[in-house]
Formats: sequence, structure tokens, C-alpha cells
Amino acid sequence: MLRRDLIDLLLDHPQSIPQIARELRVPFNTVKDDLEHLFKSLKHTEYVAVVAPARCRSCGFEFGRDKLAKPSRCPKCHATWLAEPRISIQRKGQPADV
Repeated sequence: MLRRDLIDLLLDHPQSIPQIARELRVPFNTVKDDLEHLFKSLKHTEYVAVVAPARCRSCGFEFGRDKLAKPSRCPKCHATWLAEPRISIQRKGQPADV
């Protein structure tokens, strides 16, 4: 898998890391590492990464956008019913709708 393939895969199509890993048939950690590197590389392109943060489905607590992996439990209500962060790539200047 090439990191630039991730741009085509995520261009205006938000997905979680497990979804990407299943689709590309690569390990979770490989996708996570490649995404982190890709985000740094995007600074020099016409694209920007958009991350919809993980959130608790019980109380609505929203985690930081810097976390790409799903947290194990909510720090506010301690629930484990969490929505995974969703990642997409968009062209610069395009409104974010993740």
C-alpha cells in the first residue's frame, strides 16, 4: 500500500481506521502509522486531512481530533459505547463536512 493510495481512498469519503484496514487488508497499526505520516506530508499538497473525533454515544463527550484510534472508555461517564473517529481527505478550500 502506498500512502498516496490513501488520498484516493479517503478523498471526500470518511472512514475509520478499522474500515480502511479491512478494505486494504493490512494491519490496523500499519494504517494508523501511514495516516500519521500522510497527514504531515499533506502540508505540501492541495489536500487537507479532516478528522471527525471519537465521541461517547452515551453522554456525547467528544475526544480530541489528534486521536486517530478509538479510545477504550469515556473519561466523563466511563461508558464503552464510543463512536470511532472518521478520517477523510479534502481539497483545500472545500468546506469540511465530516
